[in-house]
Amino acid sequence: MNKKLYTREYKPVPPISDGKLNYNNMSPLAREKVKRLVTPIFNKALKETSKNHVSVGGVGSENYQYAYYNPHNARFYFNYIKTEGSGGGRLEDLRIINKSEFCHENFFGCRIVVKKNKLEITNKINKDRRFKISGSAEDRYKQTVEAVAVLECEVIATLKEFIKVYPVDSDCVCVKAWIPDNKILHDKIIDSIPQEVTFRNDVVKKVYNTKPSNVEVSSPVQASNTFRNLALYDYAPMIAEELENLRSEIMKGVPLVNPLENVKLGIVCFPDDVIACSDDIIALSDFDKALLSEWLFSEFGGVV
Repeated sequence: MNKKLYTREYKPVPPISDGKLNYNNMSPLAREKVKRLVTPIFNKALKETSKNHVSVGGVGSENYQYAYYNPHNARFYFNYIKTEGSGGGRLEDLRIINKSEFCHENFFGCRIVVKKNKLEITNKINKDRRFKISGSAEDRYKQTVEAVAVLECEVIATLKEFIKVYPVDSDCVCVKAWIPDNKILHDKIIDSIPQEVTFRNDVVKKVYNTKPSNVEVSSPVQASNTFRNLALYDYAPMIAEELENLRSEIMKGVPLVNPLENVKLGIVCFPDDVIACSDDIIALSDFDKALLSEWLFSEFGGVV
């Protein structure tokens, strides 16, 4: 996984707005301008909503140019340096699990376990968060990696705060990551599976029969491969059309190489192959026959 994506410092992003517009404080001219801008957008949204209705077990007319990736229960591991640290809190005040490990169930939205040599941090900040995945196969792979990088940045920021509070230390470099739950949503194939159907194997599972339909794969690698395959699936009709055009050209009898090159390809042993393809040689133009004689002389020391 490209660690360059993880080196940035995580900073919480403030909400764009609180969703409230102080209409009373606006001038009549400004209110009219906002109305002209907003009304067409709402009208279009209403039309799209009614047009994109999805029936149970069907795919309706949804826009499947993108899918959603929902990684949750992402666990990241860091080296635990046993020093007194700068924090004044006591590890003994935390819940003890597995006889000797200290656990904080909710520290800035993360579950932190202080193990013998490692710090295990599970990102639980927003288990329903979805990352939009779209574009080419390579774009979708990069977006999946970036989604994991966002989760790791949040965990690193949380770890730095934990170090300030409790007597532990770490270099804050992730040494291992494990994301067991990687949901994929809003996909044509997944949405076409009847809602009541569930299944499970070593790579993919569908364990819920509730909406929205989703499947879970075993790792971010499997998720990125799935998104890549979905991109290829989107381009499959265009690929099929190109193959059909090529097949049609071949069926028309259009030669893929010119007659002279075709004769050359059939001559390996001189003069036996020359005799065997004499009909094709006779059909050549005088100019091509002259070129063939030069080629035979240079390759085998003989002429037609």
